[in-house]
Amino acid sequence: MNPSVPNEQYLAHPDPWGTTPAATVVAEVASAMEAGLGVGTAVDLGCGDGRHSRWLAGLGWQVDAIDVDEDIISSARERDSDDGRTGHVDWIAGDALSWSPSSPVELVVIGFVHLPLQRLREVIARAAGWLAPGGHLLFVGHAAENLRRGVGGPKDPSTLPELGDLAAGAAGLRVLSLRHELRPAGTATAVDAVLHATTWE
Repeated sequence: MNPSVPNEQYLAHPDPWGTTPAATVVAEVASAMEAGLGVGTAVDLGCGDGRHSRWLAGLGWQVDAIDVDEDIISSARERDSDDGRTGHVDWIAGDALSWSPSSPVELVVIGFVHLPLQRLREVIARAAGWLAPGGHLLFVGHAAENLRRGVGGPKDPSTLPELGDLAAGAAGLRVLSLRHELRPAGTATAVDAVLHATTWE
């Protein structure tokens, strides 16, 4: 869940960011699959409305969609359907610092989850530990630089990561990409922070 969007807004408008996945998430997952990552099990951590979970399931992934807010998970579950999909989504209310998958996974996606930075680093580190050998971890979210040069996203700097925060969370992984990504946002530009990492084995 993105804390910049109140619970009431999610429930009144269940797809506040639309139904299509973020373009950077699509591109990074495609890059991983082109490099040899096979379709398997995935975790969408802080899934919110579930747009990334549903998209992954459409590609054949078996997805655990995790969000701390039970009402948002219930709403996403009620609106979801496996019709026409080869994959499946399990909608789970859980906290990223206490929940864990039942077995290692091939992919973890953390999309636009904004937490106090120490907590975010801990979440990324925990998620790194869930990866099967050859698994990939992807974080995409509003960057700290967005406050100075971009638009949208949370206004609280204590929840906006620098690239170093993402690198610290991913310690022990092989970092494939760590960068700022400029994204059109209406007539302006948003600045995202992107981390894509994999295991060494």
